Amino acid sequence: MNGFIGIDLGGTQLRVAVADARGTVKSVIRVDTEARRGPDHVIDHIVETIDRALAKSKQGRRGVAAIGIGLPGPLNGATGMVYSPANLPGWHNVPLGKILTRRTGIRTFLEHDASLAAFGEWRRGAGKGRRHMAYVTVSTGIGAGFILQGQLYRGAGGIAGELGHIVIQPGGPLCTCGNRGCLEALASGTAIARMARDAVAGRARTSLRGLEGPNRPDARDVNQAAKRGDAVARRVLDQAGTALGVGLGTLVNLLNPELILLGGSVMKAGGLIRTPMKASMKASSWEAARGGLRIVPPALGQDVGLIGAVEWARDNV
Repeated sequence: MNGFIGIDLGGTQLRVAVADARGTVKSVIRVDTEARRGPDHVIDHIVETIDRALAKSKQGRRGVAAIGIGLPGPLNGATGMVYSPANLPGWHNVPLGKILTRRTGIRTFLEHDASLAAFGEWRRGAGKGRRHMAYVTVSTGIGAGFILQGQLYRGAGGIAGELGHIVIQPGGPLCTCGNRGCLEALASGTAIARMARDAVAGRARTSLRGLEGPNRPDARDVNQAAKRGDAVARRVLDQAGTALGVGLGTLVNLLNPELILLGGSVMKAGGLIRTPMKASMKASSWEAARGGLRIVPPALGQDVGLIGAVEWARDNV
Protein backbone atom coordinates (compact mmCIF):
# COMPACT_ATOMS: atom_id res chain seq x y z
CA MET A 1 0.00 0.00 0.00
CA ASN A 2 1.42 3.36 -0.96
CA GLY A 3 -1.11 6.12 -0.41
CA PHE A 4 -3.29 7.96 2.06
CA ILE A 5 -6.54 9.93 1.97
CA GLY A 6 -7.16 13.11 3.94
CA ILE A 7 -10.66 14.50 4.40
CA ASP A 8 -11.73 17.90 5.72
CA LEU A 9 -15.47 17.77 6.47
CA GLY A 10 -17.07 21.12 7.24
CA GLY A 11 -20.63 22.32 7.41
CA THR A 12 -20.26 24.07 4.04
CA GLN A 13 -17.52 22.30 2.13
CA LEU A 14 -16.22 18.73 1.87
CA ARG A 15 -12.63 18.33 0.67
CA VAL A 16 -10.89 15.05 -0.09
CA ALA A 17 -7.17 14.73 -0.85
CA VAL A 18 -5.16 11.76 -2.12
CA ALA A 19 -1.52 11.71 -1.01
CA ASP A 20 1.44 9.46 -1.69
CA ALA A 21 3.38 7.45 0.89
CA ARG A 22 5.40 10.52 1.91
CA GLY A 23 2.25 12.56 2.52
CA THR A 24 2.57 14.72 -0.58
CA VAL A 25 -0.91 15.66 -1.80
CA LYS A 26 -1.46 14.59 -5.42
CA SER A 27 -5.10 15.49 -6.01
CA VAL A 28 -7.93 17.31 -4.24
CA ILE A 29 -11.68 17.29 -4.83
CA ARG A 30 -13.81 20.08 -3.31
CA VAL A 31 -17.62 19.82 -3.22
CA ASP A 32 -20.50 21.22 -1.17
CA THR A 33 -21.12 19.19 1.97
CA GLU A 34 -24.93 19.33 1.56
CA ALA A 35 -25.10 19.07 5.34
CA ARG A 36 -28.80 19.91 5.54
CA ARG A 37 -29.63 16.57 3.92
CA GLY A 38 -28.49 14.71 7.03
CA PRO A 39 -25.74 12.27 8.00
CA ASP A 40 -26.75 9.36 5.74
CA HIS A 41 -26.58 11.57 2.64
CA VAL A 42 -23.32 13.23 3.74
CA ILE A 43 -21.67 9.86 4.35
CA ASP A 44 -22.76 8.67 0.87
CA HIS A 45 -21.34 11.93 -0.45
CA ILE A 46 -18.01 11.33 1.32
CA VAL A 47 -17.67 7.84 -0.16
CA GLU A 48 -18.52 9.09 -3.66
CA THR A 49 -16.00 11.94 -3.35
CA ILE A 50 -13.29 9.55 -2.16
CA ASP A 51 -13.80 7.49 -5.31
CA ARG A 52 -13.72 10.63 -7.48
CA ALA A 53 -10.47 11.76 -5.86
CA LEU A 54 -8.92 8.32 -6.34
CA ALA A 55 -10.00 8.25 -9.99
CA LYS A 56 -8.47 11.68 -10.50
CA SER A 57 -5.16 10.40 -9.13
CA LYS A 58 -5.50 7.14 -11.12
CA GLN A 59 -5.44 5.05 -7.98
CA GLY A 60 -7.77 2.43 -6.50
CA ARG A 61 -8.91 1.83 -2.94
CA ARG A 62 -6.50 -1.09 -2.58
CA GLY A 63 -3.56 1.28 -2.83
CA VAL A 64 -4.70 3.32 0.19
CA ALA A 65 -3.29 2.48 3.62
CA ALA A 66 -5.56 4.69 5.72
CA ILE A 67 -8.01 7.57 5.75
CA GLY A 68 -7.70 10.54 8.09
CA ILE A 69 -10.73 12.79 8.51
CA GLY A 70 -11.15 16.03 10.42
CA LEU A 71 -14.53 17.53 11.28
CA PRO A 72 -16.07 19.82 13.89
CA GLY A 73 -16.51 18.49 17.41
CA PRO A 74 -17.61 17.31 19.79
CA LEU A 75 -16.29 13.89 18.85
CA ASN A 76 -14.10 11.10 20.19
CA GLY A 77 -11.30 10.20 17.83
CA ALA A 78 -10.34 7.10 19.80
CA THR A 79 -13.77 5.52 19.27
CA GLY A 80 -14.58 7.20 15.94
CA MET A 81 -17.82 8.59 17.39
CA VAL A 82 -19.27 11.94 16.31
CA TYR A 83 -21.60 13.42 18.93
CA SER A 84 -23.46 16.57 17.86
CA PRO A 85 -21.56 19.16 15.74
CA ALA A 86 -23.53 22.40 15.54
CA ASN A 87 -22.99 22.80 11.78
CA LEU A 88 -23.79 19.20 10.82
CA PRO A 89 -27.55 18.90 11.46
CA GLY A 90 -28.83 15.52 12.57
CA TRP A 91 -25.46 14.12 13.59
CA HIS A 92 -26.07 12.57 16.99
CA ASN A 93 -23.80 9.72 18.14
CA VAL A 94 -22.77 8.73 14.61
CA PRO A 95 -19.96 6.09 14.55
CA LEU A 96 -18.38 7.70 11.51
CA GLY A 97 -15.01 5.96 11.82
CA LYS A 98 -16.55 2.49 11.78
CA ILE A 99 -19.00 3.39 9.00
CA LEU A 100 -16.32 4.71 6.64
CA THR A 101 -14.03 1.77 7.39
CA ARG A 102 -16.87 -0.61 6.50
CA ARG A 103 -18.02 1.33 3.44
CA THR A 104 -14.56 1.81 1.92
CA GLY A 105 -12.60 -1.16 3.23
CA ILE A 106 -9.93 1.32 4.39
CA ARG A 107 -9.03 1.96 8.03
CA THR A 108 -10.37 5.37 9.00
CA PHE A 109 -9.11 7.63 11.79
CA LEU A 110 -11.04 10.77 12.68
CA GLU A 111 -10.19 13.75 14.85
CA HIS A 112 -11.33 17.28 15.63
CA ASP A 113 -10.60 19.51 12.63
CA ALA A 114 -8.71 22.14 14.63
CA SER A 115 -6.61 19.41 16.25
CA LEU A 116 -5.67 18.06 12.83
CA ALA A 117 -4.82 21.57 11.66
CA ALA A 118 -2.49 21.85 14.65
CA PHE A 119 -1.03 18.45 13.81
CA GLY A 120 -0.47 19.45 10.17
CA GLU A 121 1.26 22.70 11.11
CA TRP A 122 3.40 20.82 13.63
CA ARG A 123 4.45 18.20 11.09
CA ARG A 124 4.83 20.34 7.97
CA GLY A 125 4.21 24.00 8.76
CA ALA A 126 5.04 26.87 11.08
CA GLY A 127 5.04 24.68 14.19
CA LYS A 128 7.58 22.16 12.96
CA GLY A 129 9.91 21.06 15.74
CA ARG A 130 7.96 22.72 18.58
CA ARG A 131 7.00 20.75 21.68
CA HIS A 132 4.41 23.11 23.20
CA MET A 133 2.19 24.96 20.74
CA ALA A 134 -1.41 25.92 20.10
CA TYR A 135 -3.20 26.39 16.81
CA VAL A 136 -6.14 28.79 17.00
CA THR A 137 -8.50 29.58 14.15
CA VAL A 138 -10.92 32.50 14.32
CA SER A 139 -13.44 32.27 11.52
CA THR A 140 -17.16 31.47 11.46
CA GLY A 141 -16.42 29.80 14.79
CA ILE A 142 -13.36 29.55 17.03
CA GLY A 143 -11.42 26.34 17.50
CA ALA A 144 -8.04 25.26 18.78
CA GLY A 145 -5.67 22.32 18.70
CA PHE A 146 -2.76 21.67 21.03
CA ILE A 147 0.63 20.00 20.75
CA LEU A 148 1.90 19.33 24.27
CA GLN A 149 5.13 17.52 25.11
CA GLY A 150 5.56 16.88 21.39
CA GLN A 151 2.22 15.08 21.00
CA LEU A 152 -1.30 15.97 19.89
CA TYR A 153 -3.32 16.57 23.04
CA ARG A 154 -6.86 15.18 22.70
CA GLY A 155 -8.12 15.06 26.29
CA ALA A 156 -9.61 12.15 28.24
CA GLY A 157 -12.67 11.94 25.99
CA GLY A 158 -11.17 13.42 22.84
CA ILE A 159 -12.93 16.77 23.22
CA ALA A 160 -9.97 19.02 24.11
CA GLY A 161 -9.60 22.17 22.03
CA GLU A 162 -13.02 23.81 22.35
CA LEU A 163 -11.50 27.21 23.09
CA GLY A 164 -14.47 28.92 21.46
CA HIS A 165 -16.77 27.60 24.16
CA ILE A 166 -14.96 28.96 27.17
CA VAL A 167 -17.45 31.30 28.83
CA ILE A 168 -15.82 34.68 29.31
CA GLN A 169 -18.96 36.80 29.76
CA PRO A 170 -21.56 35.02 31.93
CA GLY A 171 -25.05 35.90 30.74
CA GLY A 172 -23.66 37.28 27.48
CA PRO A 173 -24.85 36.63 23.92
CA LEU A 174 -26.34 33.23 23.10
CA CYS A 175 -23.85 30.85 21.48
CA THR A 176 -24.66 28.10 18.97
CA CYS A 177 -23.74 25.57 21.67
CA GLY A 178 -26.61 26.79 23.86
CA ASN A 179 -24.51 28.59 26.48
CA ARG A 180 -24.23 32.34 26.84
CA GLY A 181 -21.11 34.45 26.74
CA CYS A 182 -18.81 31.95 25.00
CA LEU A 183 -15.71 33.32 23.31
CA GLU A 184 -17.18 32.23 19.97
CA ALA A 185 -20.30 34.33 20.64
CA LEU A 186 -18.11 37.38 21.25
CA ALA A 187 -15.16 37.22 18.84
CA SER A 188 -15.95 34.97 15.85
CA GLY A 189 -16.96 36.12 12.40
CA THR A 190 -20.54 35.23 13.30
CA ALA A 191 -20.32 37.38 16.44
CA ILE A 192 -18.86 40.31 14.51
CA ALA A 193 -21.72 40.14 12.00
CA ARG A 194 -24.28 39.99 14.82
CA MET A 195 -22.82 43.03 16.58
CA ALA A 196 -22.81 44.98 13.31
CA ARG A 197 -26.44 44.11 12.57
CA ASP A 198 -27.42 45.10 16.10
CA ALA A 199 -25.74 48.46 15.57
CA VAL A 200 -27.57 48.95 12.26
CA ALA A 201 -30.89 47.97 13.87
CA GLY A 202 -30.17 50.48 16.61
CA ARG A 203 -29.91 53.24 13.97
CA ALA A 204 -26.20 53.83 14.48
CA ARG A 205 -24.62 56.16 11.94
CA THR A 206 -22.52 53.80 9.83
CA SER A 207 -21.73 52.93 6.23
CA LEU A 208 -22.86 49.39 7.08
CA ARG A 209 -26.46 50.53 6.79
CA GLY A 210 -28.34 49.69 3.59
CA LEU A 211 -26.07 46.94 2.25
CA GLU A 212 -27.91 44.74 -0.23
CA GLY A 213 -28.07 40.98 0.04
CA PRO A 214 -29.06 38.44 2.70
CA ASN A 215 -27.23 38.20 6.02
CA ARG A 216 -25.49 41.54 5.66
CA PRO A 217 -23.54 43.21 7.03
CA ASP A 218 -21.25 40.25 7.54
CA ALA A 219 -17.76 40.10 9.05
CA ARG A 220 -16.14 40.93 5.71
CA ASP A 221 -18.30 44.06 5.40
CA VAL A 222 -17.26 45.12 8.91
CA ASN A 223 -13.58 44.61 8.09
CA GLN A 224 -13.81 46.66 4.91
CA ALA A 225 -15.79 49.45 6.58
CA ALA A 226 -13.34 49.60 9.49
CA LYS A 227 -10.42 49.97 7.10
CA ARG A 228 -12.24 52.93 5.53
CA GLY A 229 -12.48 54.53 8.96
CA ASP A 230 -16.08 53.67 9.89
CA ALA A 231 -16.30 54.29 13.65
CA VAL A 232 -19.02 51.69 14.30
CA ALA A 233 -17.15 48.97 12.42
CA ARG A 234 -13.96 49.82 14.28
CA ARG A 235 -15.78 49.61 17.60
CA VAL A 236 -17.15 46.17 16.71
CA LEU A 237 -13.66 44.87 15.84
CA ASP A 238 -12.25 46.43 18.99
CA GLN A 239 -14.83 44.57 21.11
CA ALA A 240 -14.17 41.30 19.28
CA GLY A 241 -10.40 41.71 19.62
CA THR A 242 -10.68 42.46 23.32
CA ALA A 243 -12.75 39.30 23.89
CA LEU A 244 -10.31 37.24 21.82
CA GLY A 245 -7.41 38.50 23.92
CA VAL A 246 -9.15 37.36 27.11
CA GLY A 247 -9.58 33.90 25.60
CA LEU A 248 -5.94 33.73 24.52
CA GLY A 249 -4.79 35.01 27.89
CA THR A 250 -6.68 32.15 29.52
CA LEU A 251 -5.01 29.71 27.12
CA VAL A 252 -1.56 31.15 27.90
CA ASN A 253 -2.03 30.87 31.66
CA LEU A 254 -3.41 27.35 31.36
CA LEU A 255 -0.95 25.78 28.91
CA ASN A 256 2.10 28.08 28.79
CA PRO A 257 2.82 27.39 25.08
CA GLU A 258 5.98 28.52 23.35
CA LEU A 259 4.08 29.24 20.13
CA ILE A 260 0.54 30.18 19.11
CA LEU A 261 -0.38 29.88 15.45
CA LEU A 262 -3.26 32.30 14.99
CA GLY A 263 -5.25 32.24 11.76
CA GLY A 264 -8.71 32.25 10.25
CA SER A 265 -10.62 34.76 8.16
CA VAL A 266 -11.32 37.16 11.05
CA MET A 267 -7.58 37.78 11.51
CA LYS A 268 -7.47 39.41 8.06
CA ALA A 269 -8.59 42.56 9.88
CA GLY A 270 -4.95 42.91 10.92
CA GLY A 271 -4.12 45.54 13.51
CA LEU A 272 -7.77 46.53 13.91
CA ILE A 273 -8.34 43.29 15.81
CA ARG A 274 -4.78 42.37 16.82
CA THR A 275 -4.09 45.59 18.73
CA PRO A 276 -6.99 45.24 21.20
CA MET A 277 -6.36 41.47 21.30
CA LYS A 278 -2.74 41.94 22.40
CA ALA A 279 -3.71 44.52 25.02
CA SER A 280 -6.36 42.34 26.65
CA MET A 281 -4.21 39.19 26.39
CA LYS A 282 -1.46 41.00 28.26
CA ALA A 283 -3.94 42.18 30.90
CA SER A 284 -5.44 38.71 31.36
CA SER A 285 -2.28 36.57 31.52
CA TRP A 286 0.82 36.35 33.64
CA GLU A 287 4.00 37.87 32.31
CA ALA A 288 5.85 34.69 33.29
CA ALA A 289 3.44 32.57 31.24
CA ARG A 290 4.08 34.79 28.20
CA GLY A 291 7.85 34.53 28.50
CA GLY A 292 9.30 33.56 25.12
CA LEU A 293 5.85 33.22 23.57
CA ARG A 294 5.56 33.92 19.83
CA ILE A 295 2.27 34.46 18.00
CA VAL A 296 2.59 33.90 14.24
CA PRO A 297 0.32 33.07 11.29
CA PRO A 298 -0.07 29.45 10.16
CA ALA A 299 1.98 28.46 7.12
CA LEU A 300 -0.18 25.90 5.32
CA GLY A 301 -3.08 28.12 4.23
CA GLN A 302 -6.47 26.71 3.30
CA ASP A 303 -5.13 23.17 2.94
CA VAL A 304 -4.00 22.91 6.56
CA GLY A 305 -6.91 20.64 7.47
CA LEU A 306 -6.27 18.30 4.57
CA ILE A 307 -2.55 18.09 5.28
CA GLY A 308 -3.27 17.44 8.94
CA ALA A 309 -5.73 14.69 8.04
CA VAL A 310 -3.20 13.04 5.74
CA GLU A 311 -0.52 13.23 8.43
CA TRP A 312 -2.93 11.78 10.99
CA ALA A 313 -3.63 8.84 8.68
CA ARG A 314 0.11 8.28 8.21
CA ASP A 315 0.70 8.53 11.96
CA ASN A 316 -1.90 5.88 12.76
CA VAL A 317 -0.71 3.22 10.32
